[in-house]
Amino acid sequence: MGHNEQKQSTDALQAVVYVRISDDPEGSERGVDRQEADCRAYAEAHGWEVAAVFRENDTSAFKQRTITLPSGERVRRVIRPQFRTMLKHLTDGHAQVMVAYDLDRAVRDPRDLEDLIDAKVLGGFTVRSVTGSLRLDTDSDVAMARVLVAMANKSSADTARRVARAAKQQAIEGAWHGGRVPFGYRAEAGALVIDPVTGPLVVEAYQRVLAGESLYRIRKDWNAQGILTTHGCAWSDRTLKMVLYNPSNKGVREYRPVMPDGSRAKTSKMQVQAAWPAIVDEDTWQQVSDVLDARKKARNFHQPGTGAAVRMYPFSGLIRCSLCGTSMIHRGGVYQCLQPTPGGCTRSIRSAEMAKLVEEAVLATFEQITLHPKVRRTSGSDLAARVGLAATLDQDRERLARLDDDYYDGLIDKAMWVRQRARIAERIEATRREYTATAPEHSGLNIDVSTVAAEWEGRTPMWQYQAASLILQAVLVHAHPADMMTAVPKRRNESTEAFHVRRDAHRAAVLARRVEFVWRA
Repeated sequence: MGHNEQKQSTDALQAVVYVRISDDPEGSERGVDRQEADCRAYAEAHGWEVAAVFRENDTSAFKQRTITLPSGERVRRVIRPQFRTMLKHLTDGHAQVMVAYDLDRAVRDPRDLEDLIDAKVLGGFTVRSVTGSLRLDTDSDVAMARVLVAMANKSSADTARRVARAAKQQAIEGAWHGGRVPFGYRAEAGALVIDPVTGPLVVEAYQRVLAGESLYRIRKDWNAQGILTTHGCAWSDRTLKMVLYNPSNKGVREYRPVMPDGSRAKTSKMQVQAAWPAIVDEDTWQQVSDVLDARKKARNFHQPGTGAAVRMYPFSGLIRCSLCGTSMIHRGGVYQCLQPTPGGCTRSIRSAEMAKLVEEAVLATFEQITLHPKVRRTSGSDLAARVGLAATLDQDRERLARLDDDYYDGLIDKAMWVRQRARIAERIEATRREYTATAPEHSGLNIDVSTVAAEWEGRTPMWQYQAASLILQAVLVHAHPADMMTAVPKRRNESTEAFHVRRDAHRAAVLARRVEFVWRA
């Protein structure tokens, strides 16, 4: 009898179990646990030995994403890594049976079903489900599976459309859409209310930013107090900025729908008064947003309360290392290239000599412009053309927004949405390029290039930097020439004055070989 038991164990087929559930926001995995238990019981009842279990929790078998294949082709695919690993496992002959709980737990996308059918043909394994809805033994089984998967896919598409429409209706009504609760609020009976602990912290953050404090100081204080984000993590400048930018804090419901290609719209499609109370008033929210924008876009301008840095050196940002291309930092008496990686480039050059050389070259160029001015003027026809192009851009953008609304409301199908959107987007891009081409030179800077040389002395470093940037793209610093000494020794019986003259001449020669100017055309 023992011999028979050993023979039966040896002849037992190896089975793999595949379990999946689409939505598990809490991450409890109870759904896939139940599926696995039923699949194991089914395999045991048929005398199969479960060799591997492939689990995909909180994973959709319907939603597609845009990916790039190794060939460079962009395609739409359902992303299920464990499903693909299981197919390879079966195709390689490591198991003879695949067990799933139900057909729609295994596949809901026709392409995935075809891949499963191909893998079965290549691997010769058996496909079974606990509910009996998935069999691929005969042509009739395969045909029935294709019909059922097509119906399941249609059901998922209908559900996705209804969910999207319901989300839009929630946005119109200003209701909370669910999900993770914003910092400063808590959920009660499906609605948001101000949290008595974190709500005052958000108000404090707004007040401190308006008082001129940096995000670094605020988040450092919060981390020191043990205050955590909604994800249970320590604060960073980025997460703190996201909280301050959140329109929920001013009692506004924002609607950014999921596009048909699976991505979320980058800009808000709708903003309405929210059903929940505001933590701060709209003026405070806007003032803080303006301050954060100013710190990001104009870090070199100093305004009281913004916390932005003051530009001290007119050529910082223009002076770059020729080896790695990094902007060299003014530190002490040198411009130095500091790479963050160990063993990185540490090239340096004396700042005083560098600044004098660059300033002389820039002023000499501006003096030539003063003697031979070539000022580009914007004619009336050019201005009219730009106005017309701007109006065309606005019209096409409105058409694009209306097209998206028509698709979300079910007035047009996906094929028409994709076709029309591609045409409008292509027209917008062509108009934008034409609009950019008609822009006058240096339209963003109020600097007259013909008078820069005369105005240079006494101007702020920021103004000097902007002026230099009009004609100078970069100043590249090369390595010290190998055939030239790094230091000039003083000769015996040489006077100090003569030594200084010879040393300065040597430094000028080295500088001429180390520095390369890249001028704008």
